[in-house]
Order: sequence, then C-alpha cells, then structure tokens
Amino acid sequence: MDRAGALQLMEHFLAAYNEGDPRHLDHCLHPEYRHPDPAAERGIQGMRKAVSRWSASVEGLRLTLDDLVVEGDKVVARMTFSGRQVGAVLGIPPSGRRFSIGLIDIFLVEDGLFAQHWDEMDLLGLHRQLGALPA
Repeated sequence: MDRAGALQLMEHFLAAYNEGDPRHLDHCLHPEYRHPDPAAERGIQGMRKAVSRWSASVEGLRLTLDDLVVEGDKVVARMTFSGRQVGAVLGIPPSGRRFSIGLIDIFLVEDGLFAQHWDEMDLLGLHRQLGALPA
C-alpha cells in the first residue's frame, strides 16, 4: 500500500467517527473485517456498531490523524480521540466531562482495504479524565 492510498482509507475511517456515519466504513474496510475484540461481530457490521456506540456516547466526537506510517501491508495511525462523554463508555457511567487521549491503530491491508486492526488507547488517561479514577 502506498501513502496516498493509506491516506484515502484513513479519510473514510475518520469520517465514520467524526460524522457519526458508519457508512463511510464501506469505503475503507474489507467485507470480512476482523475487529481486535474477539467478542465483536466479524465484518464491517461489527465496526459499524462500534462507531454507532461511540457516536451515541460522545458528543462532539473527534478522531484526528496526527501521524501516519505505511510499511508494506501495514498502516500505523497515531491519533487523538476527544469529545464530551454523554453516555456510558467502556463501563464508565456518563460524566458530562470532556476528554482527549492518544490512540494508535495498526491496520493490516488486504485487497487494498483495511482487513484488521490492533489498537492501543490511553485507557488510564480516559478513566482519569472521565472521573472513574483519581487524577
């Protein structure tokens, strides 16, 4: 995958979250997409549900691309994830608090589309910012 192609896929991925419209995923995810959570539904539908959950729970959700590395069949995206919590997030009850955390996703590319990803999210920072842990 070249950088231009990776950027185009990332634009659709980001738009799904930033616009709260999971249909953007149809343009960047492989039909048999594999989510990192083994309990998540396989395929695009599983990611559509994830986007819908986050969109319903985070007002003003913004996923911003900070850095992109493309190497062979891997695309690494360092991003900032922010918004205001208005619904339950990862078992944390609604707090009304704003948050901004770092996130790194590593995507595997197959047939020119994202086929799988692994992610590392600043969960400690998220829990602290939402008041679920002491500062």
